[in-house]
Amino acid sequence: MSTTTMNDMPEAATAAVAEATRIAAQAARTNTENAKASIEAARSYFDEANGLGRELLSTWSTQSEAVIKTAFGAQNAAIDAGLSLFDLSVKSNKQAVAQFTELLKRTQEATLETWQSTIKATAKATDTSKR
Repeated sequence: MSTTTMNDMPEAATAAVAEATRIAAQAARTNTENAKASIEAARSYFDEANGLGRELLSTWSTQSEAVIKTAFGAQNAAIDAGLSLFDLSVKSNKQAVAQFTELLKRTQEATLETWQSTIKATAKATDTSKR
């Protein structure tokens, strides 16, 4: 059986406190390192997701613009084909159709310009590098 004297108690207590302090400090360092690693992983994930979102927006807007232009092309072809079917011998009718056609083409241009402006504004708003 070991006997502990009064002089041994303070040394034992000091050693226990020192060991507890060392363990707590090591745990704090480990937790800090784990937190930093978690933050870095989250930052990397968000950066990657943001990049993918911008790429998706770019692809979607390019494809959508192509669809709009194709639809306008088909619409214009139908108008041109329709014009050839009508007898436009009367000048006023021909002028009315020409005015309508010009108005329609201007509307198409305005629609396309609005689309392109919206895409540019959206891309600018989602570009985190300029914030």
